[in-house]
Amino acid sequence: MKVEDFEFLASLLRNKSGLVLTVDKAYLLESRLMPVARKNGQKDLDELVAALRGAANPALLNDVIEAMTTNESLFFRDMKPFDQLRDLILPGLLERRADKKQIRIWCAACSSGQEPYSIAMLLKEAAAKFVGWRTEIVATDISVEMLEKAKSGVYTQFEVQRGLPVTLLVKYFEQN
Repeated sequence: MKVEDFEFLASLLRNKSGLVLTVDKAYLLESRLMPVARKNGQKDLDELVAALRGAANPALLNDVIEAMTTNESLFFRDMKPFDQLRDLILPGLLERRADKKQIRIWCAACSSGQEPYSIAMLLKEAAAKFVGWRTEIVATDISVEMLEKAKSGVYTQFEVQRGLPVTLLVKYFEQN
């Protein structure tokens, strides 16, 4: 890939999606964008870059952004932040917001939803402390495809076996 094409794609991705690509990740552009090029009738990345440089094509830009997102998540990924949420943050919020009785948690880059569902289970496990409270979890992601998966709340056996304690699996999930 030409240096100027890498710089163009890196700049485009940063400006349109916030994704940051360094030179050491150039291989990701090639491996992830060739299928996008083929899908859109281009024979190689040079043609894909030319199309992106040309007339605005929101669908093509969306395909490029979708291809470049890393959609990796799992339940209770890295337990330390969840322990801190449970043991430090929530008790502090209970105290500081006792008059409002409202908590809103934002999960940015939620991917396929395991993080917000993990937080929901954590809150449900502490439900006795939140009687009369309004709790809300807002989950967002740049990938429309991943948001649809998150909304469905349907996970494979493999996905639930990654990080989800069996007790919570049995308590909060049903098998289809």
